[in-house]
Amino acid sequence: MNLQKFANSLCIMWILLIQVEGEDMVRQLEELQDTAEKLLTSLKNQLERTNDNDLNSSKENRSYPSSCLTSFFNASGVYRIKVPGMAPFQVSCDNCIAGFGWLVIQRRLNGSLNFYRSWNEYKEGFGDLSGEFFIGLEKLRAITALEPFELYIALEDFDGEKRYAKFDEFAIGSEEDDYALNVLGVYSGNAGDSLRSHRKMKFSTYDRDNDREFARNCAFLHVGAWWYNSCVDSNLNGQYIDGGKYEEKLFARGMCWRAWRGHNYGYKITQMMIRPKCRHFPATLKTHSNSTAEICESF
Repeated sequence: MNLQKFANSLCIMWILLIQVEGEDMVRQLEELQDTAEKLLTSLKNQLERTNDNDLNSSKENRSYPSSCLTSFFNASGVYRIKVPGMAPFQVSCDNCIAGFGWLVIQRRLNGSLNFYRSWNEYKEGFGDLSGEFFIGLEKLRAITALEPFELYIALEDFDGEKRYAKFDEFAIGSEEDDYALNVLGVYSGNAGDSLRSHRKMKFSTYDRDNDREFARNCAFLHVGAWWYNSCVDSNLNGQYIDGGKYEEKLFARGMCWRAWRGHNYGYKITQMMIRPKCRHFPATLKTHSNSTAEICESF
């Protein structure tokens, strides 16, 4: 129903009204009133649907960035991005730990969130973007398929010491490839390289065993989910262990990064981040300005 049709209907009603005579007048008027009310209701509903469609179309056509680079000079926080084949979704951007434009894919802070989860949970992602979370393998695949990305892993132990491992390329495969760690570039940093032995490995969870161990499930054995080989040099989705150190018999079940503090130490804080490789900021902007440093929380 549109305005023109509504106007035509009113004209017809007026003609009928002129023709009403005698005892039928009251009945005809009631029928005409009922018809008018139905027409008005129909017009109102159509207008509401049109407004909703316009609003949804506006949201769908809105332009979103495909990474955290547009958060440049803004506070670290939650922003919305859009990558091909997926609806827009929120991500956590960090402009403090290692310069600007990093997209956080995993964060461990205090052990408040259980990371011993199923394949589907790791595929979809879980947790709170403002706290502990894992972004989800499907989102991570879609993002890293766009262009070359680099990876930054920040570690802090329970003594307050901070180290990092950076890789100048990083990408994972599709679910058909079990989200394999297909691309891992050149290492730099001071935490040591405990990810190299996991390169080309498929992702494993306790209910999807893709490691190279024939008699053991590494995800079950090490209480985590990772790109296990046979089995582990790093396990950042393992158990959160207060104090860091744990017994030898619990070998590599914590959030370990062997190259720094060995298999039997779990870190207080870990954060994994990615950033497009080929669009870096000028060197003079990679360090924080005074104004930006004030809004950056310490890591």
